[in-house]
Amino acid sequence: MWIRVALDQSSVHYNEPVSLSYIDGKNIEEYYFDNETAQALETDGFLTAMWAKLDAVFDWGDCDFFPPEKCAIFKQWLSERLCRDTNPVIRPVYETMLDFANKALANETGISFDF
Repeated sequence: MWIRVALDQSSVHYNEPVSLSYIDGKNIEEYYFDNETAQALETDGFLTAMWAKLDAVFDWGDCDFFPPEKCAIFKQWLSERLCRDTNPVIRPVYETMLDFANKALANETGISFDF
């Protein structure tokens, strides 16, 4: 499982047959996490919140892309979430997600997820 942020537009691509944007290339940052962390995110309500707030389509084995407008909402959610007690297993993931959301907004790119 991973999260990617594009550092410039050259790393944002669109797969027309499946109508999905994705991030790939040299100008990206990646963060990987394991099944234990993914389970902790699910237990924390991350998936449910993303479905409700951002109409995210990811679930186990699914990918999704957040363009800048979704990254702004995501950033707000993460900022609020990090103000509360957080499982130490997932705090670094949320902090990385927040960093990636900030970079996506600054570069007008986006974030890809493979959950």
